[in-house]
Amino acid sequence: MRARQILHTLPVLISGIGNVHAGTDTGFSIGQDRLSGGRESWRNESIFVEHKNDTGTLSGLRINTTRRFGLNDHQLEGFHSRGLTDKLRLGIDASVSPSHQVLARHAAGGNLQYEFSRGWLVHGGARHTVYDAVSVAQVSGGIEHYFGNWGAALTVYNSHAYDEHNQTIVARLSRYYGDKNRINLMLASGREPASIAGGIVNSDVRSVTLTGRYWLRPTLAVDYAVSTAQQGDFYSRTGGSIGLVISF
Repeated sequence: MRARQILHTLPVLISGIGNVHAGTDTGFSIGQDRLSGGRESWRNESIFVEHKNDTGTLSGLRINTTRRFGLNDHQLEGFHSRGLTDKLRLGIDASVSPSHQVLARHAAGGNLQYEFSRGWLVHGGARHTVYDAVSVAQVSGGIEHYFGNWGAALTVYNSHAYDEHNQTIVARLSRYYGDKNRINLMLASGREPASIAGGIVNSDVRSVTLTGRYWLRPTLAVDYAVSTAQQGDFYSRTGGSIGLVISF
């Protein structure tokens, strides 16, 4: 479960937390994960651009490169999020990988979020991901609560691959501070289809991820992430990433 899928729209999905800053952000990040058993480390790099308007509508593009299990991949991602009413928000996203050796050939998804009471929201979504060997169908649902400068969420992801049902539960705790700073802690446990050495297998997973964005000045921020994960009996993984964001 990639943290970016959960977190990239948080700044505009939140009702009453922080400020919505219209403008364009662009930046890059680099990261590395060390695997157990003497396996080659994963490496990844990305560049992105996001634009947000005064109403909170957010659109973005991201180009990713990754090296896993000795295989190199490139990927293009795009997403769009907008309010349908003052309480209902729609998000859509898609990705494509021309090389698709370890990443999906292509994927598309959508989600809806509804604020049913002040600071309380429910959300649901669906995603279809296509690899060379198998297609993965996923549906998700959860609840979020925002209080003071804090936010918490619990989401259940149900996926289906190789005629097997999988379920992963993700809990998130977020802290918002300063004008635009944020830090997020996510815990995940369950079973999911995972891309391992160019193949897709259903595997148990447990992970802890910490991500954040800290603004050094009004137009310059640092993105950071650290994580550790246990992917069934295949490997354990520990790593992180660092990046810069320029706002204008």
